[in-house]
Amino acid sequence: MRYAKGSLQLSHAHDYPLLRQVLRSGFVTQDQLYDFMHLSHHEWNRHSFTWRLRRLVKHKFVVRQSMPTAASGQFVYSIADSGAIVLQSAGEYCLVGWRREGRVEDAAAVSHAVEVNGIHLTLLRSGLAFRWIPATEIRSQNELTRFGYAKDYDAVVEIMGTNGLLKFGLEYERSAKAERQYRLIAHRITQERHLGHVLYLFPNRDLADYVARFFTQRAPRVYFGLVQDWHAEVLEMPVASASADRRIRLREGLVRNISVQLALV
Repeated sequence: MRYAKGSLQLSHAHDYPLLRQVLRSGFVTQDQLYDFMHLSHHEWNRHSFTWRLRRLVKHKFVVRQSMPTAASGQFVYSIADSGAIVLQSAGEYCLVGWRREGRVEDAAAVSHAVEVNGIHLTLLRSGLAFRWIPATEIRSQNELTRFGYAKDYDAVVEIMGTNGLLKFGLEYERSAKAERQYRLIAHRITQERHLGHVLYLFPNRDLADYVARFFTQRAPRVYFGLVQDWHAEVLEMPVASASADRRIRLREGLVRNISVQLALV
């Protein structure tokens, strides 16, 4: 097949996985993007990866922008309209509407996305068998179907453990919201029907304690922990909950829920 001069033929083995990761990440640094591609066995050569990314930027499938607040002052990448449309045609969960291209992005939103990528990468490096359902897929389900989650989580994580499937909603809270927002969020999460657990991660203890006070003992069980503990221990990290006086290991709480579900069957 002949292609028009100047057009780009996308590789299903390399370009499409890279575009999907950019879309699912929202905003991602070059180092993070390479780690995603390398750990998922789509890319083994950094030089080839860099060439591929520059090529996608040049042909306006990916947007590159400088964000001083991002990790080490690296460029940050996001999906462009043409990239999103290509992925949507390939069956990717992608709500194409307003676009970021040409806009100056909110630094807090970019930093949040970059830090959520770090949480995801830690799970990838852990060796655990898991599925990461990104925010793009969650928003699509919430907006287009009758079977949505109670809120737009940063991710939904499914980890295959020795005792069964450990599934929870993941929220990363890097800065405080208004009290009325947390009251609404807490109310919505108590109405969650698809998840037994929600894990809130925070950069510091003060913020964790502040948010935790808005949650009651009602299901689903909500756990609160520090993001640095996640990076160090993953499922063995210590977490607190509104329904317990002592901290427990995250794995213990998730397995406990499986036992309750089995007892009800």
